[in-house]
Amino acid sequence: MARIIIVWGLWGPYHCRRLEVFRQHAGQAGHEVIGVSLFSGSQVNQWCASLLPKGVVHFNLGDDETSLPVRHIGSLLMLPRKLRVDIALLPSYDHWSLVLNAGVRMAGGRVVMMNDTHGGTARARGFKAAFKQRVVAGFHSGFVAGSPQRRYFASLGLPMEKIFTGYDAVDNDYFAARADEIRSQKSEVRSHYDLPERYFLSLGRFVEKKNLTTLIQAYRKFLDSSQNCQTHLVIVGSGEEGPKLHSLCQELRLPAYDKTWAGIENRKSKTENEPPGVHFYGFRQIEENPVFYALADAFILPSLWEEWGLVANEAMASGLPVIVSETAGCAEDLLESSDPMESLPLQTLTQSAQMGLLAKARINGFVFNPKSSDELSRAMLILNASPGLRRAMGQASRCIVEKFSCENFARNALLAAQAAQATTR
Repeated sequence: MARIIIVWGLWGPYHCRRLEVFRQHAGQAGHEVIGVSLFSGSQVNQWCASLLPKGVVHFNLGDDETSLPVRHIGSLLMLPRKLRVDIALLPSYDHWSLVLNAGVRMAGGRVVMMNDTHGGTARARGFKAAFKQRVVAGFHSGFVAGSPQRRYFASLGLPMEKIFTGYDAVDNDYFAARADEIRSQKSEVRSHYDLPERYFLSLGRFVEKKNLTTLIQAYRKFLDSSQNCQTHLVIVGSGEEGPKLHSLCQELRLPAYDKTWAGIENRKSKTENEPPGVHFYGFRQIEENPVFYALADAFILPSLWEEWGLVANEAMASGLPVIVSETAGCAEDLLESSDPMESLPLQTLTQSAQMGLLAKARINGFVFNPKSSDELSRAMLILNASPGLRRAMGQASRCIVEKFSCENFARNALLAAQAAQATTR
């Protein structure tokens, strides 16, 4: 029997379910799993502090999970010994994680790296890159997001056979069940949230890498190419680029609707029967996000770069077709390729070929160059014109994302822990 700890700095909506299923799988194999929480806040995420489940030990190191509180280094080094750790699953390889890494080794334990970085998001150069390679090669095993991540960490010296995938998972059952429930009462929900009858959806932080300017530009081109189109664009999120996005809408002559009140205040709709435009709903917690997924036509992840993109998992579990930047870490695994002649209807094949997107078509959506608003707008046009295609791709999404379930997370996390335990170096 091994005592395993799994550590996240700030526990958000994804981590509790992952821990629950991991503990079940590990327990069946005779192992004990303890969750470790280290911070009470974040400068990146706006999650509400989760009620930590049973089996999680909390050490409050402050309210910024991206920092390393120097005064706590000694406590971090001693933590693995206090918890009598045999195997530790640690996110990444810097700051406080690096200190815990050293503490686990001092206590005689083994260390599994959890990570979703890939070659397209790696930023270290020179000495930092050399140091990173040395640290990564020293892990006893790896548990990473998907195929691009597995190749990347193998290139840094971690043996391929000791790298397992499936790290980035959401509670698929929750999103599927909530989406179905919301669709069963769509009229009431649509009215309560003042949602358009038809819309494309994007959900995420308003920061440069999310590439929302290209999305809005693509939406303008989409409207210009669609006669009498009544499909809107709904954007859920907030951040530093908010004023810039509103200004861009004005510049492109796009109506911009402030919906930050919707679902919170009981106001009468102000946008009913208004022309298609961009609806800004502000940041929402995970409990509300299924509302936006359930009633959308399709989901768009336009990021310039993205380690993975868990919102794509959520959208797919909700049964949506997805249009995803080809530089997002999830694109290779979550948008499955196949022979388009077998997987796409003739009308879609013809449209895709005419629009130069045949190579970008996938079973459950499209990938696109995030620097090309033209490619994105063409993918939107194809999906907008075909309800049958949207349904088929949405069904395919649910099947594909099951390969990245919390159950798969638990199985492969356990395999990574066992591989680390078997490592002799």
